Amino acid sequence: MIRIFRTSRFTYGAPLSAIAVSAMLLIGTATGADAWHYGRGHAPGVVGGAIVGGAIGAAIGGKKGILPGVIGGAIIGGSGVLETPAYASPRRRPPPPPPPPPIYNSGLVYNIQTSLTRLGYRPGPVDGVYGQLTADAISAYEYNNRLPVTAQPSQGLYSHMIRSGG
Repeated sequence: MIRIFRTSRFTYGAPLSAIAVSAMLLIGTATGADAWHYGRGHAPGVVGGAIVGGAIGAAIGGKKGILPGVIGGAIIGGSGVLETPAYASPRRRPPPPPPPPPIYNSGLVYNIQTSLTRLGYRPGPVDGVYGQLTADAISAYEYNNRLPVTAQPSQGLYSHMIRSGG
């Protein structure tokens, strides 16, 4: 059956079923491509095609055209992705774990902590264990004495502290 499809801008004189099939293919393929991209299978193409098919079927055949339109739209809408596998979207890799803290000679760290305490810096407990408080105190000492700020204990740093009165 040929019906004239008119809007305020144009008149389309093709069979209305051709318009319906074109709309279902367009909607089904678009939703199917989106579904394939996001790894969701072909369900969105089926659903989109069923909705459009049902609406067009109702426009063509009234209440009797809804069910055939839904079925035809679902078949045509789902066919946009039946040939392509659905893959899950790629996940980002978790960041690598932080590197382990460096292990320093506990005797050297103990001497540096003692010198820092004598010089008025707060390296935390004087226990020979290099931690964040010791690193912060070393950084402050290096900055105040115009040394390269490394925040790492070294024999050269300890020697500089001894010469400074620590």
